[in-house]
Amino acid sequence: MGDLQQRLQMALDAAHMAIWDSRLVNGQAIEGTVYWSAGGAALLGLPARALSQSFRDFLGHVHDEDRATLLAIMQAGIDQRTGYELQYRVLWPDGDTHWLDARAQVLSDRQGRPMRTLGMIRDITEQRQQMIAIAERQELAEVTLNSIGDGVMTTDPQGKTRYLNRMAEQLTGWSNALAHGRDIRETLQLVDESSGQPLEHVAVKCLQQRQAIGLSSHAQLLTRDGHSIAIADSAAPIWSRDGVILGAVVVFRDVSHERKLSQQLSWQATHDTLTGLVNRREFEHLVASALHTAKEEGHTHALLYLDLDQFKVINDTCGHGAGDVLLQLLAKLLQAQMRDSDILARLGGDELGVLLPHCPLDHARLVGEQLRQSIRDFRFAWDTRTFELGVSIGMVEITQDSKSTSELLVAADQACYLAKEQGRNRIHVYQESDVMLAQRHGEMLWISRLNEAFERDYFRLYAMPIVHLHAGQESHNEVLIRIRNSHGELILPGAFIPAAERYDMMGSIDRWVIRAVCHHIMSVRDSLPPLDALAESCRRTPALYSINLSGMSLADTSLQHYITGQFVQFEIAPEQICFEITETAVIANLPKAQVFMHQLKTLGCRFSLDDFGSGFSSFGYLKALPVDYLKIDGLFVRDIASNAINRAMVKAINEVGHVMGIKTVAEYVENSATLAVIRELGVDYAQGHAVGNVRPLTAGLD
Repeated sequence: MGDLQQRLQMALDAAHMAIWDSRLVNGQAIEGTVYWSAGGAALLGLPARALSQSFRDFLGHVHDEDRATLLAIMQAGIDQRTGYELQYRVLWPDGDTHWLDARAQVLSDRQGRPMRTLGMIRDITEQRQQMIAIAERQELAEVTLNSIGDGVMTTDPQGKTRYLNRMAEQLTGWSNALAHGRDIRETLQLVDESSGQPLEHVAVKCLQQRQAIGLSSHAQLLTRDGHSIAIADSAAPIWSRDGVILGAVVVFRDVSHERKLSQQLSWQATHDTLTGLVNRREFEHLVASALHTAKEEGHTHALLYLDLDQFKVINDTCGHGAGDVLLQLLAKLLQAQMRDSDILARLGGDELGVLLPHCPLDHARLVGEQLRQSIRDFRFAWDTRTFELGVSIGMVEITQDSKSTSELLVAADQACYLAKEQGRNRIHVYQESDVMLAQRHGEMLWISRLNEAFERDYFRLYAMPIVHLHAGQESHNEVLIRIRNSHGELILPGAFIPAAERYDMMGSIDRWVIRAVCHHIMSVRDSLPPLDALAESCRRTPALYSINLSGMSLADTSLQHYITGQFVQFEIAPEQICFEITETAVIANLPKAQVFMHQLKTLGCRFSLDDFGSGFSSFGYLKALPVDYLKIDGLFVRDIASNAINRAMVKAINEVGHVMGIKTVAEYVENSATLAVIRELGVDYAQGHAVGNVRPLTAGLD
């Protein structure tokens, strides 16, 4: 018997268990006595020796929150003769808390009266702590998953849905309970955003290939209630410690805004924002594709180049707003008369391009004539005036013999030029002999016209106000040049500046403008009564004139000496002169531009960077230049009231300019809506018909 008890005690010690023996009084545990083995006493934190104590004393070791429950469960098991199982906490003398697990049977006398409970008790503190830690980790994981902005779903190895976090429930429309056990392809239904066809599911692909699957860029989620949401999704396997796949986790998020913005940017990269037509870059790409099919498959296409004959007159007399409306109307008019496969593009300003795929030259002539006649019959009304229009059209055939895209575009441009030279409002089909004829004729024509303008003093200066939006009155004008020929016609710079640049005459024109502006300032000063002249000379902010300089002039090392000579001759304060330089001209001549600008800046001249924002390298070069004004490219300004992307661009340029201590000017402010947005964004100056029209500055030089 002793040997059996010893073996039993060894087994209990190995299992970290002890005898739990409670004697009852009148069937009540609370009135009885508890007998502990040495191991049982140790479970209470007491010395490891046999111990007996009243049940009330035993309850003194039990955690306050567990006493009532322990007594109730024990007494119920005694009363029902079923025994009991329970877990409770005890407080050791050193203050530690331990969890005990007790299981006992009820022993009764011959009359069936309960006399004692006898069973086993063991310390389960470590297991409880592990359970609590696991529960806390699970709770933390669930709280984390429910807090993040991404949807998270998990599956079993067969692709059945196991879990959705809160965001996944919101995005899919499925609750955890409804989704559980359903195929992931049902609860996370994915289709291609373009075709609407089901996609190879990211979770299924992940389970099949047993590897992570990266983000897709064209997935769309069909929700439980039938809505569609653009999402970016990815999946990764869930592995057990022994390398078995337990399922997959899918992470996805709503990218509707980002994808819409990306589509807008993509559209803007290939289209003209004013008319909605294809832009020059995309048109050239389409012409290149047409040329490829012509060479590879023998197809024949036609390319048309259209130049509106009266557009500049309308733009100059009625403002850019009128010109914009005219272009929008003409775009709709011409588009309505073309096949779905035909391409109408705006190439810039008043120049349009047409690509007629699979169209022989004879039929292209008919299409071109129809377009010409439609524009000829069109009447444009603005305010109280009505304008008739014409169009000059150059046409070139795209065949297997065509050489390159650039040569096709040049040929169409030259044919259009000849159509204008032959009387305008007509079609000219490109011939090989046109190249030399156009070049020779153009050179002779523009060289003679520009030389005549110098000799006969046909150049005229005009002023476009630059108006401060947030401060007092000040006089600031951009100086513009025109030619008034012998017939009294006013020729805008768009007609002669390209030729002047081509034939190296821009330096002479720039010097003429500089001298004429200095002469004008002196004339205004000399015409004032003595007291007014004195007041003018004492003004802290004298009238400021912005003069445009070409890239050719920036590279002219002798120009600075010419400028200072004019200042001395006409007694001009350098502070009254601001030189406007385009971003592209500065970048093309950066080292010379830096020297030129720093030297004149030392004298007191100011500098304005024109068309700022047209290149993405702008901010990098800006830090190296002593610039006083940034003129924000009109491409971003003109539709800022309705285009969120352009508004953001203007806001960014304005803020960067201000951080660098540079004032900002918005160009092409043509209406009150645009002006209101420009004011709201904090731009310093505005220029355009909404704040002031072009007016003559001087009639020429004496």
